[in-house]
Amino acid sequence: MLIKSKDNQKIKLLRSLENKKSRDSQGLYLVEGIKLIKEALKENAGFELIFISESLYNKNEISDLLELLDEKKIEYHSVEDNLFKNISNTVNSQGIIAAVKKPDYDIETIIKNYKFIVFCDKLQDPGNLGTIIRTADAFGPCAVVLSPLCVDAYNDKTVRACAGAIFRVPVIDVDNVLDFVRDLRINKFTVISTVVDSDKSFDDIKSPEKICLVIGNEGNGVSNELKTASDECITIKMTGQTESLNASIAAAISIYEIRKKL
Repeated sequence: MLIKSKDNQKIKLLRSLENKKSRDSQGLYLVEGIKLIKEALKENAGFELIFISESLYNKNEISDLLELLDEKKIEYHSVEDNLFKNISNTVNSQGIIAAVKKPDYDIETIIKNYKFIVFCDKLQDPGNLGTIIRTADAFGPCAVVLSPLCVDAYNDKTVRACAGAIFRVPVIDVDNVLDFVRDLRINKFTVISTVVDSDKSFDDIKSPEKICLVIGNEGNGVSNELKTASDECITIKMTGQTESLNASIAAAISIYEIRKKL
């Protein structure tokens, strides 16, 4: 049946997921585009709803995806093109969008099972966070933990920037930063913060068994309480004239260098 009304209850549910509060309460988030939905299927993500614009059915690129959905017995709904434009979050939509179930991660399990954790301290830009999660996937196994006031990992812009890594990398929020650091210490993690003014670099880090790398806010860097609580504060040494790096670029370099220590 072709959905034509914006008042359809399934459409209303999908639209509500543009809001973080609704994403949290529903335990769902939005995934848009053929490639990302294929990635989600590959990683066995749980699908709640899938909407496909009526005109997409006439295009070759959807045929193998429809076969996958039918094979896995995942239901999907056809949506009138004009209505689909209203529910899409991208300028040039590919004509498919889904509500996917958020995984239920537990911080104690992550601390126990991972030797490498990236902690994002009040990061604000969804593109930066998405790139960090993608880099964590590239140099994993690695989990990503978010402080209070950090941008939502399930924001649609973050999800797109992750390029599929959100389906593989555990990402979890913590309510209290110092309690989290205490739990890391109990579990023999070395906490390393990236700062702009340290005399120490990656070369000064020995080879600890477990590392939590702290990435700071784009404008203010790592908070003072976290710097104080860290075992080490290190700086990326640069040879050129640039004074600072974009947060995601600095994080990527740091993740790569830290991975070599483990």
